[in-house]
Amino acid sequence: MLGDMVWERIRQKAEYTEDGTLVHLPDNFRATEICAEAKETCYNWFFKVGSIRELLPRIYLELAIFHCWRFLLQKPADNLPRLVMMARGIADPLVSFYCRLYLAHCAQKLPQRDLGHLIISMNDMNTLLMNGAHVASVEKTSGVLSGNRSSKLGLMEPAIEYVTKCLFRESCELQVGEILMGLGLGRNQSELFGNSSCISLVLHHLLKELPIEIIFSNALDILHLIECSYDYSFDQCLNFKLLGLRLCENISQVNEVNLVMKKVIQVVSRFNSLDEYLNVVDAHIDIALQKHMNSYLDSILDGILERTSDGEIGESELSSLQSILLKLLNHFDNLENMLQLNHFNQILSMMQGSSRTIINLRILSIAIRNTFVRDPTTIQFLFEVSRSLHDSIDLSNIKDKENNRSAHLISRFIHMVDYGSEGERHLAFLVQCRGAFGSMSEVKETIVHSSNLLAIKSRRNDISCIIFVKSCIACSEVTIPSIPSHLKQLNLYLETAEVALMAGLVSHLDGLVDSALRCLNNIDLLEGSRMPKDIDGFQSILCKFCSLIVMIPGDIERGVTSIPRNMFSILSSLSWMLPSMKVKVLCALILTFAALSQKNLLYHSIHDEVMGNDSLFYGDQQYMRELLSFSAVILQSLIDTVLQEPIQAASGNLALDACNAIASSFEACEGASDICSKLVETAKLSLGSDNKYLQSTIKFLNSRELVQGEGLKKQENNLLCESVM
Repeated sequence: MLGDMVWERIRQKAEYTEDGTLVHLPDNFRATEICAEAKETCYNWFFKVGSIRELLPRIYLELAIFHCWRFLLQKPADNLPRLVMMARGIADPLVSFYCRLYLAHCAQKLPQRDLGHLIISMNDMNTLLMNGAHVASVEKTSGVLSGNRSSKLGLMEPAIEYVTKCLFRESCELQVGEILMGLGLGRNQSELFGNSSCISLVLHHLLKELPIEIIFSNALDILHLIECSYDYSFDQCLNFKLLGLRLCENISQVNEVNLVMKKVIQVVSRFNSLDEYLNVVDAHIDIALQKHMNSYLDSILDGILERTSDGEIGESELSSLQSILLKLLNHFDNLENMLQLNHFNQILSMMQGSSRTIINLRILSIAIRNTFVRDPTTIQFLFEVSRSLHDSIDLSNIKDKENNRSAHLISRFIHMVDYGSEGERHLAFLVQCRGAFGSMSEVKETIVHSSNLLAIKSRRNDISCIIFVKSCIACSEVTIPSIPSHLKQLNLYLETAEVALMAGLVSHLDGLVDSALRCLNNIDLLEGSRMPKDIDGFQSILCKFCSLIVMIPGDIERGVTSIPRNMFSILSSLSWMLPSMKVKVLCALILTFAALSQKNLLYHSIHDEVMGNDSLFYGDQQYMRELLSFSAVILQSLIDTVLQEPIQAASGNLALDACNAIASSFEACEGASDICSKLVETAKLSLGSDNKYLQSTIKFLNSRELVQGEGLKKQENNLLCESVM
């Protein structure tokens, strides 16, 4: 603030000429353009600063107003070496480091760029560190780095980092060579890193700031320099790691890459610490992968296994190991090739916690890119990976995004498994999965789907196949009740019932349908909210149920309409059902009864031994009376439900839905026409006569008056309509 205020004051004076004329002073002004009064004021400030006896305040105050030398000298940077020399008089190393930082900061305000003072500052800081550390001696007990060595170095590091950044900011390659020679690291422009050494902390920040081209062309020499720079100012392995990261910025440009990797392997082979070893190989493994250096890759994996066999793996080691394994997975992108790597399974088994979870997720993500997984070894490996992933989930937060992703990946893996003709082995695998992944609902759904699909694939006429299909259905029946959602249970019971029907297992079919009806009775789409959830899914499942009823043989003892009667009874008892939902289901039931009344059913089970109701009951008067009797009940309920809808527009649309269902189900007769006419009038009042749905419905009704369909017999149809009217 002081420096800016002094600058502004002198600048105001400099904007007046000797005769008092106001002029505009450009940003790139010269000292010769400044008037005498402004120069006198400027000299006065520097004289005041120079009169301060204490060294540190005098340096800082002069640095604060240092850019004001522009008013006096054409090359103010010529004064910087003097201040650098003054900083050598500061006794406290930490204070002297920050003084040099401030000097570099203030020098950035000058228009001329000067590197000399920065090189001198870096060399001075390097000398202070060297004299204070005597880095080869662990027993050192005095000097700047003694005692709380790490804390003092942590305080000094920002000064080193800033001065280094200023050194290499916008430096060209020629200047970089001059800088390195000035720092004592190079003999000439062709040998930038000779047989020299450097304080590790300084070297670290040099490696950060050096232009990448210099690092590419001198990688071997830099490796040797790091190896020679062994002290306690900075962890040597982190410098090896930093070099690897810099080289990976563009691996194709690295000179003598084979010699570089050979040297790295030699260096890390001497590390006993797992953390140090992993830090270095993690940074260099991409080079071995991209250049297909399989021998070096094998050496790295051998070294990891050798150092992980003793003791526990800490958090830092796990993080590095995670990074290495992810790089391997991303490179190979093929699970079979990955499993062929030396010690991959052993290294993976040592992972734990969140790192193991991340690796497992990545493995499964790669595995599911294929269409099928057929190799038994791969299946077993992925099963173990999936089980580890399942066991790591947080049961207290089962809806967590990561847990959902885990469940999805495991489900996808189970779906992809294919044992070919070995159906029994595949079913045993599904049973094993049911026991291993008991807390994942999505996985259990997949097990049911896979079990049902297995039964369909194995369909033959021999007895052994029927036994196998029964086993598959039993697997599904045991698994479904453990799924929390009753709506999903209902859908899975119906799917399994279709499989039983396909196989001709009518007794199993009856049990599955009964289970489906019990699920229907327990469904509550409200779940604490004001409006039902997943209405479309619920209606779709019920329509699927109705279509399945057409193929299920009726039971004389319980009544041929016992299943739809039970469904209707359950739906009538569900207090949360909206009129719109109920109307759609009742329309589906009416269409179902119309289908059952046909002389020839629209579709049958593909199993020859499962006879449809058209073969069992057609022409039976009791069967027709039961259909007619219950159709009247449904028809009356449908009309009453339409009238219960409180919203006018919705009521009109429901009336048209009911009208279309009735017109499609019953032959043209006076009673049916009267019911449809009343529903059309309700729709007109609610929607208006120009509504497109209304117009298309009226057109359909007119066509039904002319074309007689295969609905219920006309005489019985009239009786039904009269009973409703």
